[in-house]
Amino acid sequence: MIRPTIRVKRILTAGTAVCLSALVLAACSSSSTSTPAVKRSSAPASMTVYMVTHACPSDAFWPPVFNGAQDAASALGVDLHIIRFTSAQCGSIPAEVSNLETAIDAHPGGIITTIPSATAFSSALHKAASESIPVIAVNTVPHDNSQSVNPYLAYVGQSNYQAGIGAGNEAISEFHLAKGATVAIVDHEPFNISLTSREQGIESAFNSAGVKYTIVNTTDNPSAGASTVQAFITVHPTVTTYLSLGTTGTTQIVTALQQVGKLKKINVGGFDLDSATLHYIQQGEVRFTVDQQPFLQGYDSVEELYLLHQYGVAPENISTGPAYLTAENIASVGKYVNETGF
Repeated sequence: MIRPTIRVKRILTAGTAVCLSALVLAACSSSSTSTPAVKRSSAPASMTVYMVTHACPSDAFWPPVFNGAQDAASALGVDLHIIRFTSAQCGSIPAEVSNLETAIDAHPGGIITTIPSATAFSSALHKAASESIPVIAVNTVPHDNSQSVNPYLAYVGQSNYQAGIGAGNEAISEFHLAKGATVAIVDHEPFNISLTSREQGIESAFNSAGVKYTIVNTTDNPSAGASTVQAFITVHPTVTTYLSLGTTGTTQIVTALQQVGKLKKINVGGFDLDSATLHYIQQGEVRFTVDQQPFLQGYDSVEELYLLHQYGVAPENISTGPAYLTAENIASVGKYVNETGF
């Protein structure tokens, strides 16, 4: 069983040290009782930052990312503008590119953006670079990205390909998958290159072990996606293991299994954490999920731009995952899930 590692990140803001744990927010309690809490800035905003993502309103993964960004902005006196998708825009790469162009046209002090396509964001990112607008990529970037294609200063998130390899190996170990076994991988965002990277990582682990796999493409719509998975289960009754690539897919799998009376009779694992996934793991309906600390993705992205603006500190890549959560270790983090995602 792969255990999650506890990462403690020390953040210095205006002389205040804040301790954030990847798994236990109380990790700062006994050893740092003399450390003062973050003082919210009442001064005028020192800079303006725009945040652009592919987050659908129905996706429970994203609120912790936004919470982290907003907490950092409040602590540091940053004027944060989050350009949000409408439900009608879900899954639209052109819509996010358009939002990124809107952010660039505002000439802010910095931009935070996801990059869920290998090439679609290239022109906008080059425009930001030509106008000396610093860009931090968050959560999603192309695997083995070239700066000549998609220029940005740093990436805050996990390597989704490596997380996929880990998830594949976790599934092999947790579910005792033998050579020749077949696993269904549910992809609720086929357009999203980060999920494609996870999928490719899982496939690499499975290929090494001789495990077969098939891809079930759904959508961000929870009910429509569940219907697609249910139809697949009906046609492929011998598939006994399902992996999701995100919390939306996890809920679609669990809902479909409930509908056909196979819940807890089929192996289920997935990615990311929300209150629904927490419940599924606690009830034994899902065996594991791969966590990437979304709160830190939002917080650290804003902080990097602030430190660059205020002190000239060059942004660096920050790895926020993966960590592997099971019924054995999820209790300590469950109470924070809605705010922080870990």
